[in-house]
Amino acid sequence: MKSKKIKEATTTIEKHIPFSLPAMSWRFASAVPDGATTVDDEKWMCMFSLVTGITDGETVCFYQKHTGCGGAGCYLGFKEPSEDGPTFLAEKEKLKKDVQLGMAFYESIQARAPKKDYLVWQRVEDLEDDLEAETVNLWVTGHSLAGLVTLANYDRATNDNVMIPFASGCQSIWTMPFKQQLEDEPKAIVGGMDPAMRWCLPPEVVSFAVPASRLVEMANNVTGSFLEEQGWTDLFGEKA
Repeated sequence: MKSKKIKEATTTIEKHIPFSLPAMSWRFASAVPDGATTVDDEKWMCMFSLVTGITDGETVCFYQKHTGCGGAGCYLGFKEPSEDGPTFLAEKEKLKKDVQLGMAFYESIQARAPKKDYLVWQRVEDLEDDLEAETVNLWVTGHSLAGLVTLANYDRATNDNVMIPFASGCQSIWTMPFKQQLEDEPKAIVGGMDPAMRWCLPPEVVSFAVPASRLVEMANNVTGSFLEEQGWTDLFGEKA
């Protein structure tokens, strides 16, 4: 999806649904963008610790071994899952009851391979209009999440068009929404549910991630929807 349309869509939605942090996008690149920060893989880091920098206008570029941690390398599609991942998930992090369930978790990841050598994470507002972006992350609190969930179901006969899966933070903001591009009716993913990365976000903030094309569809449905009704605008006063 062209960046110009994505920027227009996020602007339209934000007029009615306040964001807690700037909207962020993911896109592929053939080279490290000028001025972008790359991750030093000699030192472990959680990619969510980069959210503050991106909020302030930093562009981050991931590639091959430069992903911050082994899990991110897997979830971003640059490498296969680690053989000891299920044991780590179950016995170290205690996020699954046993190793067998940890194994099932890792078997379900099925991250898509990157289209190009580099994967770029940056604010939507910083995208040049002629670029193509894949997915968008919105960062919201409870009231705004209610609006996004309702809008994501507004134009569908079904009512389960938003998922809150157990997933790593990386999966919820990139792996899963990127895979949803393959679906006839792509779903949105509510993320930030991984206890291991919650320290990087304000307590009240979660992520809402969608394929860029779906975000544009949602923005096109704002006019005439509940978002223009007083029952909604009263939730935020002058903010909506």
